[in-house]
Amino acid sequence: MSELDKKLRVDNYTPNFDPTKEPLLRVEHLKQYFKATKAVDDVSFEIRKGEVFGLVGESGCGKTTTGRSIIGLYEMTDGDVYFRGTRIGMGIDAKKRHKAALAAAKAAGDNAEYERLQKDGKINKDLMTKIQMIFQDPIGSLDPRMTVREIIAEGLRIRGIRDKEFIDQQVADVLTQVGLVPEHAERYPHEFSGGQRQRIGIARAIILRPDLIIADEPISALDVSIQAQVINLMNDLRDNMGLTIMFIAHDLSVVKYFSDRIGVMYYGKMVELADADELFNHPLHPYTKSLLSAIPLPDPHYEKKRKRITYVPALAHDYSQEGPSFREVWPNHFVYCNTKEFEDYQREIEKLDAERIGK
Repeated sequence: MSELDKKLRVDNYTPNFDPTKEPLLRVEHLKQYFKATKAVDDVSFEIRKGEVFGLVGESGCGKTTTGRSIIGLYEMTDGDVYFRGTRIGMGIDAKKRHKAALAAAKAAGDNAEYERLQKDGKINKDLMTKIQMIFQDPIGSLDPRMTVREIIAEGLRIRGIRDKEFIDQQVADVLTQVGLVPEHAERYPHEFSGGQRQRIGIARAIILRPDLIIADEPISALDVSIQAQVINLMNDLRDNMGLTIMFIAHDLSVVKYFSDRIGVMYYGKMVELADADELFNHPLHPYTKSLLSAIPLPDPHYEKKRKRITYVPALAHDYSQEGPSFREVWPNHFVYCNTKEFEDYQREIEKLDAERIGK
């Protein structure tokens, strides 16, 4: 156990958690409504320890809202979030159902069920220390009136650490980890470039030694050359610190390079989820195919022949008889579809496999 974990008093959090059997993060039926707007509508997925889980989609599809709801910046409308096998989030509607179930068990005199529900309903806020977020805008996410030292050390102070010498050492260590120097701690955010500011944001996220990082489009506001540097930095941190990363982005080329699995969102729904290679080689949902068709390649011959696929839901789907649901079409390949589409997608994959074997 590290000196930091001793000071944060997280030495015995979820000691029976087995990452070989359970996902690190489990999101169940997440809903986030803002009045009539369904920003996220019944989204479920898991993130395994050590992987990079990419979440992609066009602007306004609910990617960022999903990340902010998981970490607790938004109070969920419904759904549950489990981290290291322990509940860390429960939606408003889920709390109402749980309260009603408790009342029913108490009224029925079922003490065993009442105790089980009480235990199941507990939310472990301390575990949130082990989830941190990197924000999209490196300028807007840093307080211009605070020095870099104050910005990075804020999480330690919130957690009750007052040892100045220890804090200074931790700040110097993480600045070095992200490619800056300890002397930068005395400067203010406006004295840095965009890429350096994002490195400060990353340092702020990793100083508490988290298990999971939610990276909300961390490179979209940066120059292309700086984007590569930040991605490589996150790759190095992933290897050196054993991080698990939820990587939110709209650039599919970057997501393919960086992610192990990819989830595709459209209008608040998760429409496809698969391993990165599987998703790019065998896209099934029409929206995924549309996204992939928009990726340019540095090949003039390919670009001359490339055709954009337009996705029009009313033309692509017929849900008049049966609505869609999230189904496993192929092992570890999930698609939002109804029964007819499910069978069509299975035949499509079987045909592609037969052609590949034939070659």
